[in-house]
Amino acid sequence: MKYDYIIIGGGSAGCVTANKLVNNKANVLLIEEGGDYKNPFLKMPAGFIPMLDGSPYHRFHKTINQEQLNGRQHDIAQGKILGGGSSINGMVYMRGRPSDYEIWEKEVDDKFWSWEHLLNSYVTLEGNQRLNNKYHGINGPLKVSDPKYVVKGTDLYIKTMQGLGLPFNSDFNDGNQYGVGLMQLTTNYGKRCSAVDAFIDPIRDNNKLNIKLKSIVTKIIIEKNKAIGVEVFEKGKINKYFANNEVIITAGTYISPKILMHSGIGDEKELKNHNIKTIVNLKGVGKNLQDHHEVPYVVSTKKGYGYFKQDKGLRKIINGLQYILFNSGPVTSNAAETCAFLNPTDLKDNIDPPIKLYCVQIMYTDRDTKDIKPNHGLTLTSCIMNPKARGDVKLSSANPLDLPLINPNFFSNQDDLKLMIDSVKFARSVVKSKPLSDIVIDETLPGKNIKTNEDLINYCKRTVKTNWHPVGTCKMGKEDDPYAVLNNKLQVYGIENLRVFDVSMMPKLVSGNTNAPAMAIANNAVNIMLDE
Repeated sequence: MKYDYIIIGGGSAGCVTANKLVNNKANVLLIEEGGDYKNPFLKMPAGFIPMLDGSPYHRFHKTINQEQLNGRQHDIAQGKILGGGSSINGMVYMRGRPSDYEIWEKEVDDKFWSWEHLLNSYVTLEGNQRLNNKYHGINGPLKVSDPKYVVKGTDLYIKTMQGLGLPFNSDFNDGNQYGVGLMQLTTNYGKRCSAVDAFIDPIRDNNKLNIKLKSIVTKIIIEKNKAIGVEVFEKGKINKYFANNEVIITAGTYISPKILMHSGIGDEKELKNHNIKTIVNLKGVGKNLQDHHEVPYVVSTKKGYGYFKQDKGLRKIINGLQYILFNSGPVTSNAAETCAFLNPTDLKDNIDPPIKLYCVQIMYTDRDTKDIKPNHGLTLTSCIMNPKARGDVKLSSANPLDLPLINPNFFSNQDDLKLMIDSVKFARSVVKSKPLSDIVIDETLPGKNIKTNEDLINYCKRTVKTNWHPVGTCKMGKEDDPYAVLNNKLQVYGIENLRVFDVSMMPKLVSGNTNAPAMAIANNAVNIMLDE
């Protein structure tokens, strides 16, 4: 069958791309490996928390052995559902800051990737329920709001950080992140607003939109260096679909380069390792992997300030009824209501703060810290905004159904490790400051026996993990950049009618969560494509 456009990947970027093309009268095929976004549990903001250990809507990648982390492997979750991460994530709406986009603009010498220009996409897409100014839109399909429910522990954290000298920040998305405040969420009056809610549901009945679920694109069909279609594994067999105009990849930072490599586009040396014929030798495919990485600092607290056991027993029933009957209460919260952007060694430094310090009102742990006993508590999570570490994504085999090899390379740069240690030390000082100290009982992680720098280094290496914001493996850059994969129009170098519209295009990671940028990138990229 033939379509005007074929979109590979039904995540945030894919949903925006499909919406804009269908509304421009194009016949679109959207291919997604996961199932549909139908479970009402996913609409509940608190619903994502029990799924952090896994669900039918996740895929878990296991990293290669990390030598710099004492040989450790760690797990990285990826959405496997229509809407991608927007259907299962923590819903934080964050854009980054102008200096991030200045780097993008310089990489391609194109104002269309500047902060000022991308702001148009953010404002157009946004339906903010509190803010209406030059930085925010109120009429867009993506609903954005403040947390509908905030626990006492969150209030204490915000007051404590102000007491330490940080200003209150009422809007982290106007270009100035410095300070402490509540994070806005992609929620709509107590319900998740995913990319499906915002961009697919309004066009589901349009006969121009064709969605294939539980289908895996194995390769791009290329003739004479021109993308003409895709091969798709579905229901146990390979089918082919063809595009009149363009094939657009929005499969994400791990899978987009994988598809390119299986299609013969990538580093010739890597492709030869798997007996894949090279069509275009692009060394940058799979390189430049960047991700926010974080380390938890966990304390136990007095009862009544967080979310411990709010999803258990009678309390679970009460909270569920409150949500169903009144659309209020703890179920409307994502548990991570607040954060601070800061420099842990100089709180007065308000220029491009290097750390985002989340305050999560539970003992927030993962598979590497499951040995601690759950209790009333909170977690201060130090997250590096501009890591210097660079990793890569490679093929594990010539079989396109096999997952790729992922090397995040966290703490391969000593500056990143030093910054993280400084931030964990700062977190210790935060919980000793009033009024937060009034509710803190004891340090759980790293633990009082972790005292020296060497102890902290080992702790950080044992617990560092992804903040689920991988980018950069199909980076945008100028033609003379040996590691550029895409030009300023997000076209793949050397191949006609093939583009990548997801966060793998980022030359540099933005200083914030990547769901909102994924949508803005796709919106901007479609505008550029349609204006040609």
